[in-house]
Amino acid sequence: MRFAIYVPSFGSELGDPSVLVSLAVEAEASGWDGFFLWDHVVVPGESVVSDVWVTLGAVAARTSRISLGPLVTSLGRRRPWKVALEASTLQRLSGGRLVLGVGAGVPQDYSPFGERGSRAEAMSEGVELLRALLSGAEVEHHGALFDVSGVRFAPVEVPIWVGGIWPRSTPFRAAEHAAGVVPATFGPEGLVVLSPADAARLKADFVASGGPADGDVVLWGGSALPEAGAYEAAGVTWMLSDGGARGLDELRAFVAAGPPRSGV
Repeated sequence: MRFAIYVPSFGSELGDPSVLVSLAVEAEASGWDGFFLWDHVVVPGESVVSDVWVTLGAVAARTSRISLGPLVTSLGRRRPWKVALEASTLQRLSGGRLVLGVGAGVPQDYSPFGERGSRAEAMSEGVELLRALLSGAEVEHHGALFDVSGVRFAPVEVPIWVGGIWPRSTPFRAAEHAAGVVPATFGPEGLVVLSPADAARLKADFVASGGPADGDVVLWGGSALPEAGAYEAAGVTWMLSDGGARGLDELRAFVAAGPPRSGV
């Protein structure tokens, strides 16, 4: 089991990219395995939003061990060829530590700009195109949404985690092109932590949809990370958390305490 810090990149405190970089540096020093950021353009009620890719470039330059990446980037909002170039660049800059989370995205990042179309379709076709662009082969792709002809990028290996709401099918539309799955599950109170039994069902759905049997299953662990044993048995490989911090000071304290390596 690996443990990561997962925080938004907006607001009066976390909208400051220098704050996010300092948190990543502290996370690496404290033994965390990963540092991941939400990826949004528009956040209702917030005007201060940091671009995740620019911020992660700074994180890559200031760290040397910790995994990093956006969770998740929309391949409808950010065109696959631009994401491929950004991911290739960040993977080389980080020395191979990037994990790219992709998803359908949320309406708030589309509707203010007049964007239309199927976000889920864009994810499905976009992941296939993204993998092709990163393969190093010359790409001829003529799909329903994207058209690319005669393009060749340098080959760069970038693990892709597909995200979406489970038990809906969206996370699995691109499972065959993915190295892992990042589900979100909601209840009446908002985002909920899956049980180990549900996590096992999630992994079975992912594999049945074409995902690798040894792929990553990445779960939000809530404010208090649950005991890892049963989740490991269910196939979960990563747990993400912000410790339920209600402010920057609490978040820094949670990061500095390090991951729960013992007693879980």
